Amino acid sequence: MSLILRAFILLIFYLFSNATFAVTKVTLSNLHMCCVTCQEAIEHAVLGVKGATVNVDRDAKTATISGSDDNVAQQAVDAIALAGFYGKSDNDKIAMKATVLDEKSSNTEIVGFHNCCGGCSSSIEDAVKQIDGVKSVTVSDKSCLVKGNYNVASVLKVMNNAGFFASVKNNPVQHS
Repeated sequence: MSLILRAFILLIFYLFSNATFAVTKVTLSNLHMCCVTCQEAIEHAVLGVKGATVNVDRDAKTATISGSDDNVAQQAVDAIALAGFYGKSDNDKIAMKATVLDEKSSNTEIVGFHNCCGGCSSSIEDAVKQIDGVKSVTVSDKSCLVKGNYNVASVLKVMNNAGFFASVKNNPVQHS
């Protein structure tokens, strides 16, 4: 092989090895993470999204997602929501889709949130009890029963603010 051809091949390998590829990054903040199991649930959710990785900082309550493009990053964010977590995005194009249901209720079953331990349950109960008109909150592994005279949107909003994704039973949010 001629010296010029070898030099050309080496140049091509060098250029490709140093190429930069577009990566979409998004950091979700204020996620609920009271224990290692919460952290692992977030990490596990993103494992199922091809082309995405996540770096979770439990102390800061953040998850930084890197995706091969915007669509992959959004899929990873959606996977975290489906795992029951909610966080505020630092990326204008990629965000969690909050459940919106603006109606009064006296009896609502909230579902779809992460709840692995007493710390999760306490956080949910403490958040929902703050809402005007809520008389009782019963948190189980898979649901939260809220009774009183309150606006459902307020319940969903405080759940999100506490770092939990949530929806009303029989009225779930659809993820893309």
